[in-house]
Amino acid sequence: MSKRIKTVRAGRLVFGVCYTQAMAGDSAKARAAKSKCSSLARRALNFRAAWQKLRLLLAANFGRGDLWVTLTYDDEHLPDSRREAKKRITLFLDRMRAARRRNGEELKYTYVTEELTEEGGRRLHHHMVLTAGSAHRDYELIRSLWTFGQNIEIRQLGTHELYADDFLELAQYMCKERNPDAKVYCVGDKCWVSSRNLARPETASEMVEDNVTITAPPGARILDQDHKLNEYGSYDYIVYLLPSRPPEPKRRRKTAESF
Repeated sequence: MSKRIKTVRAGRLVFGVCYTQAMAGDSAKARAAKSKCSSLARRALNFRAAWQKLRLLLAANFGRGDLWVTLTYDDEHLPDSRREAKKRITLFLDRMRAARRRNGEELKYTYVTEELTEEGGRRLHHHMVLTAGSAHRDYELIRSLWTFGQNIEIRQLGTHELYADDFLELAQYMCKERNPDAKVYCVGDKCWVSSRNLARPETASEMVEDNVTITAPPGARILDQDHKLNEYGSYDYIVYLLPSRPPEPKRRRKTAESF
């Protein structure tokens, strides 16, 4: 076996590489050629950028039906610093967590505190992704707990292209103020904050036979793929979304006629 398959799975989102690995008995020429395949694989799974890490975190924990929320401040409650704004969003999330706990539910979230507005001005606000509650009263609950302004946007994930299942655009949008080319660049500021109960992406690695490659399973939607081949080896890269689980069939209640 001289091929290795590595995968990173975050919920339905999967990144995978299959590449020829250099072996101890290879000639210098063969080792150099195979090392190119290994280098491509490392680069493909190097999630160094903030938005790449956030994309995996979002995909591992959220899905269609969960909530995209934007919270803003009115003039009376506008904080004078990011530090003060983060105190207020922490208070809000503590209240949300307590409300969910009363219903026997867990709250998962990821949020960013931003200053740059779409109009090009500066005004502190927050964007966040929240797990939806089963009681379907999230809209009323959020509006009742956020007491610092009435301009609140609440949308369900999956209802707009920005909130697609692969979370690419959403992650890039949430990390836009960490872009050095942005009008507001927050040096040293933490890009996002997440609850401690979030699941982490799962990584797997195994050696396989030379005739094996990596493919998407039936029903998956391929988002990106690449293939390289040289004299001594090959490299394959694929990103795909696993098919969503169909809803479980409802159990039929037994009636007197059923016995």
